[in-house]
Amino acid sequence: MQLAGAFLVLGCIAQVGVAKHHRHSIDGMVGLWGHSAHQRDVKRYLSNPVQATNFSDSESLRRLRANRAEDVRNGFRHAWKAYRKCAFGADEINPLTLEAVTTRNGWGATLIDALDTIHVMGLTEEFKEATEKVRTIDFDKNDGEPSKVFETNIRYIGGLISAYELSGDRMFLKQATALADVMLEAFDTSTGIPWQMWDVQTGTGSSETGPSTLNNLAEIGTYQLEFFRLSQLTRDPAYHKAAQRVYDVILDRNTPKKGTPYAVPGLYPVFLDIKTGRFIGGKPNLGGGSDSFYEYLIKTWALSDFKLQRCLDMWNESLRSIKKYLIARGSDKRLYMG
Repeated sequence: MQLAGAFLVLGCIAQVGVAKHHRHSIDGMVGLWGHSAHQRDVKRYLSNPVQATNFSDSESLRRLRANRAEDVRNGFRHAWKAYRKCAFGADEINPLTLEAVTTRNGWGATLIDALDTIHVMGLTEEFKEATEKVRTIDFDKNDGEPSKVFETNIRYIGGLISAYELSGDRMFLKQATALADVMLEAFDTSTGIPWQMWDVQTGTGSSETGPSTLNNLAEIGTYQLEFFRLSQLTRDPAYHKAAQRVYDVILDRNTPKKGTPYAVPGLYPVFLDIKTGRFIGGKPNLGGGSDSFYEYLIKTWALSDFKLQRCLDMWNESLRSIKKYLIARGSDKRLYMG
């Protein structure tokens, strides 16, 4: 049985005896109000495609697009040549001094983040060389600094999963799993909400500003895509369960109430305490510290083959409040974020 199908079965079973307000469900299969996936929701979203399909097929425009693509490819080759020569395997390269720079634990953030781009561009030799370099990375060791768990997920784990999906080389999946297993330790807190920073060598967590238990909305809600896909690929539900546990906690321990940090349904404050799972402040917004939380709701629903109903319900609840409280039309008839 496919993992997504197994989750659907669990979700159906979970509907028996669901709590009154249906805020908590097994792995997110049951929505906020006790229902599972609706076909009408799928049809409604699929009827509004976002990919442009009206490209002209004239010979001149095909040549123009091909030339533009080659210009982009040459620009990448120029930058990659410098990185390969002066900082290959480092996190970044200083463009002025051409020195290697360690900014994300020394595992090669640029190398891994660029893997899918290299593959899509058809740069075969560059991809082969990068593959061999990735094969040598040991995620149990780093530069001695704590890892930012959120950044590690989106750049390293996400990059490795993408490389595997494109190439079929299971080494990338093996490395993604090895790193996810290390990062999964950061979720071992009293609530299941992850630490913001995690020291892979000492096994201790912290916040970016020190020993506090502060974290923000984006950095607890930007694992669900990668962890769900990793569970699908490995058939190990541990990653998906850890990511969905975050939703369990913030829904169970926070009720919208006027005069509190969480005053409007679906508009979540920026900051929360991972020990209590409760929001502690930060005006709701769609900027840094919040943005990708909302982004991952709708994307995770789509990635789950439209079965993680809770993600869609949370997205719709947030969208209603965003339209009502965060968006306004100016005198010039344009929409502005408030």
